[in-house]
Amino acid sequence: MGDIKCLAVWVDGLINNRVSHDLFRSLMLDIPEEKLRRVPKPELTDYINQHFLPFYSTARVTDLTELKRWILMAKMILLVDGCPIGLMLDAEATPMRGITEPVLESVVAGPRDSFVESLRINTALIRSRLGDVQLKSENFIVGRRSNTLVTLMYVEDLANPLIIEEARQRISRVDIDGVIDSSYLKEYIQDRKHTLFPLIKASERPDKAAADLLEGRFVVIVDGSPQILIAPTLFMEFLQSAEDYYLNPLVVWMIRVLRYLALFIATNLPGLYVAVTTFHQELLPIPLVFVVAGARETVPFPAFVEALTILVIFELLWEAGIRLPQVVGAAINIVGALILGQAAVQAGLVSPAMVIVIGATAISNFALGSGYELASSLRLIRVVFLIFGAVLGLYGIALVFLALLVHLAGLRSFGVPYLAPLAPMRPRELKDAMFRAPWWDLAYRPALIAGKDLTVSNTAPPEPPKTPVPRKPEN
Repeated sequence: MGDIKCLAVWVDGLINNRVSHDLFRSLMLDIPEEKLRRVPKPELTDYINQHFLPFYSTARVTDLTELKRWILMAKMILLVDGCPIGLMLDAEATPMRGITEPVLESVVAGPRDSFVESLRINTALIRSRLGDVQLKSENFIVGRRSNTLVTLMYVEDLANPLIIEEARQRISRVDIDGVIDSSYLKEYIQDRKHTLFPLIKASERPDKAAADLLEGRFVVIVDGSPQILIAPTLFMEFLQSAEDYYLNPLVVWMIRVLRYLALFIATNLPGLYVAVTTFHQELLPIPLVFVVAGARETVPFPAFVEALTILVIFELLWEAGIRLPQVVGAAINIVGALILGQAAVQAGLVSPAMVIVIGATAISNFALGSGYELASSLRLIRVVFLIFGAVLGLYGIALVFLALLVHLAGLRSFGVPYLAPLAPMRPRELKDAMFRAPWWDLAYRPALIAGKDLTVSNTAPPEPPKTPVPRKPEN
């Protein structure tokens, strides 16, 4: 800039070349030299920032460690010779993919956009749906080497201040080399060290994030991750889908009952079948006893070994279908479901009834609404039910079920009981649990999650007109 030497530092490929070109041109050609000569050198950076760069997002940098961190976070640094202050310029252009439809939370009705790997686009997707001045964002730098930007979002007058402060403290105390995905952070900030059940909900849908923010929850967005974290989380939410709030409430009631039935089948059906056929044949009708005995007459293995073998094969097919390319994934499913199953039955290695049981279990495992995380957890729980059912019969299944209820009742998500609103029982909040009440009846936020403002809607329910609508005379 005239006689003054400057240095610009950035990482090639992470900066918008057009923005940097405009910046250099304005610095070298548009700044009068005589004005710069009248400014003391220690004040040059502030003078340039205030008078010639008003349209860029800038920040003063005085610490060398902070300067290095900004460079590695895809920012440009401008240094002026003789001035002890650096200038951070936001000319970021990180490579990223476009906004696409959700993969894990697809719906028939409702919005079709999903989060991407860019934090700023993700926050913009939320703010485009929730234009509230009380929607706050707080930034954290997590990772000693990755310097990952993490944003905590919440609606200030709806969220519980104690929960938000707890979230701040948990994020601030994370000390790790790098945070590559939001899943890294989730394991550090959840309430329990060891549990199979997800205590923090992950989502890739902006509409779901906005709806949870309106209920008083908070959202954690990690730069580079297409999934955000939502907390506090309740167990029932994993048996719900974003589509539930776009369909008729009566239809949603039937769908949610099916999901709870699918949860029971996915966890208990193989264990119940083995327990009944091994210890409690008297529970079966006489015709069914002969059918099951005839089907198992040529099977050389006990029912437990038979069920465990097919479950292991099903798990292998699940993993193969996920890891293989999409063009050959369908072929693997056909080979596993049709050829292997039919061949095993014809060879007499498994009974047709067991194939039906495991098939129903597999279908139910994927009918849990938005609960893909819960579906992954049920894989191990199903095996536990199977083992205890094979050893102790229905008594063993009852013991596992009781232990599971005790464990669930003791879980917390940022201090909120995991089984709420069933335990503790809150009748007013059951309108969005097993069934969904109409929107005009969902008038209150969850009291255990939200702050002082619990009123969602003051709209009266719909009703027909009080006076008849006048009709035009017929021609």
